[in-house]
Amino acid sequence: MNQAVARYQRAMSEFDAVVRNVPDDRWTAASPCRGWDARGIVGHVLSSQDMLFAWISGKRPAMPEDDPAARVGGDAAGAWRGTYAEVREALAAPDLPGRPVSTFPGGPSTVDEILDSGLVEPLVHAWDLARAAGVPFTLDDELATECLRAMRQHEQRVRLSGMFGSEHAVGSEATAGERLLAFLGRDPAA
Repeated sequence: MNQAVARYQRAMSEFDAVVRNVPDDRWTAASPCRGWDARGIVGHVLSSQDMLFAWISGKRPAMPEDDPAARVGGDAAGAWRGTYAEVREALAAPDLPGRPVSTFPGGPSTVDEILDSGLVEPLVHAWDLARAAGVPFTLDDELATECLRAMRQHEQRVRLSGMFGSEHAVGSEATAGERLLAFLGRDPAA
């Protein structure tokens, strides 16, 4: 199996595991993402999947809702399950890896590059959702290393997007996951 596809599948699986463990009374809990509760995180990840797979299929993606929680309605877990099934099916397409993509905002790309750039969404937001839900979660070091590589490669775009805070300092003993979180403006100790 193609490495970019396998990484993306693992990140989505990890996000799925967190969604499945969110207690019913924690869906409205505040998250590390300013202004978003747990439902908002899931809505944002669903919107990012909509955009990612629109680009991959050569379509122009719709702009996400201003309120990401609106994307999930009253059933964040149910909305997630539907999109997750669609993503798994799309990732299983045999012609997916290496396919050229011309509609990506950064210019011509390949599906592999888009998946590696998009890895941040399910991976880091799994951590955010776990913090909001009060469930244990540790970032996979291999996925975090690859995600950090992709984020550093596009650092100017990452910083200009306004979606991430300033980098936090971490010690030399920090794990790959902690380094990724710190790079994206999150406090790994939170």
